[in-house]
Amino acid sequence: MSVAAHLRIRVAEYDRTIRTFIPHYSEMLRVACDALRPRRPAPTIVDLGVGTGALAAACLKAVPAAQLVGLDTDPAMLAVAARRLRRRGRRVELRRQDFTRGALPRADLFTACISLHHVLTPAPKIRLYRRCHDALRRGGALVSIDCMPPAEPGLQAISTEAWLDHMTRTYSRRTARGHLAAWAEEDRYFPLAQEQEMLRAAGFRVEVVWRRGAFAVVRAAKRRTA
Repeated sequence: MSVAAHLRIRVAEYDRTIRTFIPHYSEMLRVACDALRPRRPAPTIVDLGVGTGALAAACLKAVPAAQLVGLDTDPAMLAVAARRLRRRGRRVELRRQDFTRGALPRADLFTACISLHHVLTPAPKIRLYRRCHDALRRGGALVSIDCMPPAEPGLQAISTEAWLDHMTRTYSRRTARGHLAAWAEEDRYFPLAQEQEMLRAAGFRVEVVWRRGAFAVVRAAKRRTA
């Protein structure tokens, strides 16, 4: 299923509508870019699930000398990303590729924005993290924005209510609940503590650089001796 079909929106509406769905979206993009901290002046950034290229564009603005490779399976999203990033010319390569399969490009940084929750069970997610770890150059990192709720049920319920409160600025409560229920059929939001455990199992050092409610930005660094 395409991203637009999954979210029940048209691709042309994505950049506007995602902000009505996801609280603090623009802030998380800024935080993720601040967390890149590349060791080389002209790093290679690989964006896992590049979508419409919002995070990719922000990364290239933050690190103008970077080379960027964007991976996605959705041709409509890739077309939007191509239009957004076309001024970057040869520094951008967009590939129609499922990042959960096949070889990942060699990279200084991996990034992901609201995309890794499509990996539904722990074992494949740890395998993905290991593949990222292996493809990173020494001192590289993975920076991920996603829904990573609290593990404790009461706190998780509070964070879900906060998410609903954000959506009800635009939609009815019933519609907002319907969206969450529909997304849950294809998405898996592992608690933040479990995400950290899976990243550490893959060999990373993990920092939580931002967290609010159900959402977080994490930076997982490859150990310099790896």
